[in-house]
Amino acid sequence: MEKMIRIKKAGLITGAAVIILLVIVMIIQPWEKKGADRMVLSMQRTYENPFTLDQEWEDYGIGDPYVLRYDGKYYLYCSTKDRRVGIKAWSSDDLVNWRYEGLVTEEPISVGAYAPEVVYWNGAFYMYTSPAGKGHYVLQSDKPTGPFMKKTDNLGLTIDGSVFIDDDEKWYFTHAKFGGIMASPMTDPYTIEPDKQLNTSLGHWTEGSMIIKRNGRYFITYTGNHVFSRGYRVNYGVAHKSPTGTYTIPENNPILISTDNDFNGLGHSATVMGPDLDSYYMVYHNLIGRSAEGPPVRKLNMDRLVFNGDKMAVLGPTHGTPQEAPRLPEFQDLPGATPSQDKWESAVQPGGDETLLSRTSSGSRYTAEYNFSLKQVPNTGHASSLDVVFAYRDSGNFRIARVEATTMELKLIDRVNGVEATAAVIPLPKGTDLTKLHTVRIESDSSGTKLYWDGLLKIEQAAMTAEPGRIGYAWPEGAKPDLHYTAFSNEAGGSSDSKVIKPLPGAVEAVHGERDGNAVIHSGITPDGSDAVGLTKKGDRVSFPVNPRQDGSYLISVNVSKSSAGSTLVLEAGGRTKEIKLDASLFAEDSDWTKVPLGAFEMKTGPQWLTIRLQKGEAALRFMEAGLTEPVPEQSVIKPSDVGIVNRFGGNSGWTDYTVSFDVTLKEAAKDELGVLLRTTNESEFRDQVKDAYMGYALVFRGDKVVLTRVSYEKLADKVSGSLAFSPGQTRRITVKLQGASIAVYSDGSKEPVLKWTDPSAFLEGRVGLRGVSTAWTVSPLTVTKNK
Repeated sequence: MEKMIRIKKAGLITGAAVIILLVIVMIIQPWEKKGADRMVLSMQRTYENPFTLDQEWEDYGIGDPYVLRYDGKYYLYCSTKDRRVGIKAWSSDDLVNWRYEGLVTEEPISVGAYAPEVVYWNGAFYMYTSPAGKGHYVLQSDKPTGPFMKKTDNLGLTIDGSVFIDDDEKWYFTHAKFGGIMASPMTDPYTIEPDKQLNTSLGHWTEGSMIIKRNGRYFITYTGNHVFSRGYRVNYGVAHKSPTGTYTIPENNPILISTDNDFNGLGHSATVMGPDLDSYYMVYHNLIGRSAEGPPVRKLNMDRLVFNGDKMAVLGPTHGTPQEAPRLPEFQDLPGATPSQDKWESAVQPGGDETLLSRTSSGSRYTAEYNFSLKQVPNTGHASSLDVVFAYRDSGNFRIARVEATTMELKLIDRVNGVEATAAVIPLPKGTDLTKLHTVRIESDSSGTKLYWDGLLKIEQAAMTAEPGRIGYAWPEGAKPDLHYTAFSNEAGGSSDSKVIKPLPGAVEAVHGERDGNAVIHSGITPDGSDAVGLTKKGDRVSFPVNPRQDGSYLISVNVSKSSAGSTLVLEAGGRTKEIKLDASLFAEDSDWTKVPLGAFEMKTGPQWLTIRLQKGEAALRFMEAGLTEPVPEQSVIKPSDVGIVNRFGGNSGWTDYTVSFDVTLKEAAKDELGVLLRTTNESEFRDQVKDAYMGYALVFRGDKVVLTRVSYEKLADKVSGSLAFSPGQTRRITVKLQGASIAVYSDGSKEPVLKWTDPSAFLEGRVGLRGVSTAWTVSPLTVTKNK
């Protein structure tokens, strides 16, 4: 039973009495309500950004963090303070609690080492760093904690080098450059071939790149523009064919940004798999205060990444409030030479093979990981073989990933009723030394089984759907391998993305909610390659586990298909229920999907459920979004002055629907233009960044027309225009009404708008401002009034 019923009564309760009470409860509270609202949300373990670590670089902190996962542990490396020698490292078992490991190198070339990254391959650890930003060196060690020794001369290639190894074992190197990330093939860990520029740019200097591969897609993250800018931020791109091909840049960029006074300059991220073997986390730094030497201090942060098809998103950024810590696997241990009897069972099979099996069984969906090294067989010149066992039910029924040392092959085998059938065979990577530590990872669910060797996907078997069972090892008698970190989690293929508690403000993919009734997932119907959720019958719903950052009013919106127009939804949030009809007027004419605001809800901080239920019609949902709001004053006169000289801002970033009125005068004929800014957030002012460093709208007066421009830093586009001629010396009274996703502009009291546009991906909160400096145009203070 999913809900616990507590009965407090003196004395004992007989079995018959319990049955009667349960029947009464079932009559009073029918069990037609399933899933999300019957579960109590809690965060068993938490963490809070930013982190403060032991032995951080004094008066500098943790900059450009990179995390290596190796043998079930995590190793953190960061940039070295200017003019200091050496690179510091920390280790962790859970991504939350970190131990200082000391200087992992003290090579003379490590003075002010920028952005060190470490790659493990076939027994060696390779470090790539650009000391003082003057070109890259490769250092090498046989341990993640060093000592790393210099192996190359200066390879050049600017700064922020990162290595990606594809499933075909080909290596690639990316690095920073003005106007876009550069990418090169590598012939070995020390040799970088000529590079090419990718279409991954933040419109100015772009750095801090990293590539990961997940579900057949290449995801690249990159940072810009200047490390000391408040608007330092992280974007991503996605590609299907090649890590050095053309990337699609999704519309939910940037995925990491904050320009708040106490939390800004977010960037230079790295991505790492979580301890549950299914989740992914992004580490990054933020800026705070000023060091004694002048620049800001950098602090370490971490937030959860989630995926939906071609779409990637950060759950955050979070700051100053507890968040759910990375979940641990259901089973984990270091078997070593003498496995603990409470976790493992060992035996000798009839054929003589020795086995070691976990006493705990996986569920019907799981990811299992095995770390091991094999021993050299005397007088043979090769190592012994090893079976990695999963889905073990009994001695005649289990599955195997077999490492064949004599043929240097990896086999996927299904053993049914004592008979083995080989499902797939692939050669091990060229040059593999089986006496070094290697990793096998198995992902198995209803879609099939995937087999990874050292993080590279080598075998996919759709027909081999998941079966529960124990995990373990088997080896020839007397040839025991060295067994290292071994674990399994009852998650696979990103299934944990739906279970993690999502922070608010923020956006949550509909497929990452708990579905009830006939709610189903639709694939291939969205423009960004993400999946959506379809609600087709009354009562269908999707519920989201959320964690509001603070008590306050949250504007809840949903991105829904145009075919949803006319339907009615019920939103349950913060203890309040509201019914909303999706009127056709709320939808953009030129898009199949529109972000539609459902209303503001008072919510308390802490884990809770937010539910969207279908009341009438049919609806398809891509994502839900919640933003913190502040009341719009009845009337306020704003003289924008915040942030900078070119772009000035005023008002409150939490304002939602409002009307702005002002006078515009053209003093003399000119080619100059002037803009009034609307619903702006994340504003920044710094010399080394794109000119329009904010997110929001600009209403631009340009010659004989007025143009509405949508701005998201480097992504700037004119969306709609209207005729509005000025004669020299003429003044016009302009009124702009922002209601939901719709923006309408009126001139001189006319009831017909000069222009009107519904933004399908609308900015729904933000303040006002002025854009540009012109001697030809003047604009009066802006009068902001609350919409009636």
